[in-house]
Amino acid sequence: MDPFSKKLLEELEQMQQHTGRILRSMSLSRMMPVESDGWQPAVDIYEADNHIHVYVELAGVVSDTLRVTVDGQQLRISGVRQLPPHQSIACIHQLEIELGGFQRTLPLPSAVEVEGVNSVYTNGILAVTLPKQTRKGRVMIRITPGE
Repeated sequence: MDPFSKKLLEELEQMQQHTGRILRSMSLSRMMPVESDGWQPAVDIYEADNHIHVYVELAGVVSDTLRVTVDGQQLRISGVRQLPPHQSIACIHQLEIELGGFQRTLPLPSAVEVEGVNSVYTNGILAVTLPKQTRKGRVMIRITPGE
């Protein structure tokens, strides 16, 4: 095989690897501009009658680095993922795991009671359960005449 054809095949292989990585990491939430820093973990949000359930894929993130903050309308999750250091690397063949800090801010589908939020981190999945805010009866609003 001539050198040009060999180089062309190597370039095509590299393009195939990069394209595969891009396609695997694509999702609608990752393509849309969001307020964030670093990499973006995958997130699923489910709504039940009385709760909102959020699941975040955080394999390799040490729980001590995780921070979960909620106000009535949004959930913010941040942390850091690091791999153990390698003593002797001669060559890197593939890099797909995103490392470093992340911050993900998620709008919630309805208002929540911040006092009742619960989170559990097991097997690389962060599960956050947020109780929906309940209305407290009917409120009569007085209308005052303007000038």
